[in-house]
Amino acid sequence: MPPKKYRKSMGMTLQDMVDDVRAQMEEKLRVRGRSLEAQLRKAGRMLPRHVRRDGAYLARAVALTENPKLARMVNLRQAQAAHRNIMAHLSKVDLAAERTTAFLNLLASIAFALLSTGVLLLFVLWARGFI
Repeated sequence: MPPKKYRKSMGMTLQDMVDDVRAQMEEKLRVRGRSLEAQLRKAGRMLPRHVRRDGAYLARAVALTENPKLARMVNLRQAQAAHRNIMAHLSKVDLAAERTTAFLNLLASIAFALLSTGVLLLFVLWARGFI
């Protein structure tokens, strides 16, 4: 059997889909947790709303499949679509680039604050006649 990475989502069980999502979240976002629900809670705003919603659906679906009568409520096509959406988003995530961007944004805000303070200081000196 080929590794999970190469299998199509159509042949995967619900638990395989959840395990796949959990592994990708741990690898790409460095988010750990006991369950998918815990990982989604920790990921918070690192994930867009539609991805969190799909992840919540998968987490609820796993909880429902533990009870045989409630397992019929799970729509497998919707679970597969949720899995595809989450995996598509996680495949685009580059944590190193996001950290670099955050660092550059911090440097830019510090530089702007220093520049504006300098301009304000020069204006005050000019207005008082020292320049």
